Amino acid sequence: MKKLSFLAVVIFLFGCTEVPPVIDFSEPVLLATDTTYITRDLPQNVKKNVLIEDISGVRCNNCPKAADIAHDIQDKYPNRIAVLTLHSNRYGPFTAPYPESKDTFNTVEATEIVSNLIGEPSGLPAGAIDRKVFAGKTSKINQQYETWESQVVEQLALTPKADLELELIKQQGREIIANVKATVLAEDPSATYLSVFIVESHIKSKQKMPDNTYDKDYLHNSILRKAVTNYAGVKLADNVEVGRVFEKGFVFTIPEKYDINYCSIVVLINKNEQATTEVVQSIEKSIE
Repeated sequence: MKKLSFLAVVIFLFGCTEVPPVIDFSEPVLLATDTTYITRDLPQNVKKNVLIEDISGVRCNNCPKAADIAHDIQDKYPNRIAVLTLHSNRYGPFTAPYPESKDTFNTVEATEIVSNLIGEPSGLPAGAIDRKVFAGKTSKINQQYETWESQVVEQLALTPKADLELELIKQQGREIIANVKATVLAEDPSATYLSVFIVESHIKSKQKMPDNTYDKDYLHNSILRKAVTNYAGVKLADNVEVGRVFEKGFVFTIPEKYDINYCSIVVLINKNEQATTEVVQSIEKSIE
C-alpha cells in the first residue's frame, strides 16, 4: 500500500475527526410509488447483507489486488454482498485518468461518500465494510484489504434490522423503474435513509498493475457511476418501528455511455448522521 504524497495535507485538513455529512436535496427524485404503512406479516428468514466499498484508483498498483478480494468475497457469498468501487476526485496521483482513457471513473458521488460518510484514507487501496467502526478500531477505513473478509463474515452473522426487496422494470429505451420495498425488523429511534446507485462492471480501461506494468485492457468492475438519490440517501423517517414498510419506485434513465448489459442497481438502508453512517441493509441486482 502506497502512502499519498499529500498525507500531511489530509491530516491537517481532516485530523482525527470525521466531517459530518452535508446533505443537499435540491435535485428532485422522480418517484413512481411513495407510500408507507405498518404490517404484521413480517418477512421470514431474512439475512443480513453486507456492503463492501472499495476506494480505488487507475494509477494505484495494488488496487487490482483489493478489487480481486472484494469480488472473491462477493462470489463466495452469493446474493449477500454488494460492492461499490469508489474513485474519488481527491486522490489525483492515483485516480487521474490516463490521457488515452476514453472514460474517467471519478465521480462527485464517490468523492462525497468517501469524504463525508467513510472518511479520508491515508493511502490507496482502502475500503470500508458497511461503513462501520469495528470493535478495537477508531476508523471505518480498512486499508488492510486482506482482512476485509473477516469483517464481512462478522456482519453476515448479525440479525438483520431491516429487509430489502428490489424489482427492476425496463421501460422504453433505457428508462428504468426501481421498485424498492424496505421493511423494518427492529425498532430504531434514529433517522433512517434510503440510497440508490447505478453501478457498471466489465469496463475495459487502462490500469496500473501490482508489478508496476500497465494493462490497457483491464476489466474494471462494480464502478459507482451515478447516484439516483442524493449520495447519502433520502430520509425515510426520523424513527422507525417494527413492521414499518416503505415502498418507493424510482424512475431514471441509464446514460448512453454506460453498457446497460453490465449495469446493476445497489440499494442501501443507511444512516448519515454525525454519530453514525452505518449501512443497515443492502441489495444489488443486475438490470439485465
